[in-house]
Amino acid sequence: MTDTNRITFVDAVRDGFRRWLDTTNTASRPDFWYWFLFTALMSVVASTADSVFLPPSAVVIPEDLDTFTGNQIRGILDTTLNESIRTLGTAVTIWLFIPTLTVTIRRFRDAGSSVILAWAIHLIGPFSAYVLFSLGYAAADMVDAGVTDANAGSLLLIAVSMLALALANLAALIIWIVVAVRPAKSTEPR
Repeated sequence: MTDTNRITFVDAVRDGFRRWLDTTNTASRPDFWYWFLFTALMSVVASTADSVFLPPSAVVIPEDLDTFTGNQIRGILDTTLNESIRTLGTAVTIWLFIPTLTVTIRRFRDAGSSVILAWAIHLIGPFSAYVLFSLGYAAADMVDAGVTDANAGSLLLIAVSMLALALANLAALIIWIVVAVRPAKSTEPR
């Protein structure tokens, strides 16, 4: 960089990859937001490539939800999981996961926030995906057993848990944005 007070998009991306394991220093707001822009652009490119080169989804949802079976639910979950794993978008997400986590940790440190909060916010997505699929398979088993008064409460609990996970992800996103836009609290060197 020619000027220590000014960072460019290319500088931030280069820095993100160069310091991909560095969680001890800080990241300025431009460092962080340029990295975020880079990851968003990579996601758009990967998603576009996936939509152009991959066949359309094979997920079929019946029109009459009263006749929905556990096997149909498992089929939807299996198709969704299989189709999402074998995409360029997933490969890009995995490739950028650690550098994005470390940039987030450095930005949170620079904003005077907890590093543990950065970890929690960054890991809630993968954790939620795992739990949502697990709950979906559990619901499929209950549907196969037949919805009765005895297990209706469990199905309701699964639905409420899924909603709570969605709200937790939304809350994490809001916290992530609020912390990321804060001005620097530290005077540590980058």
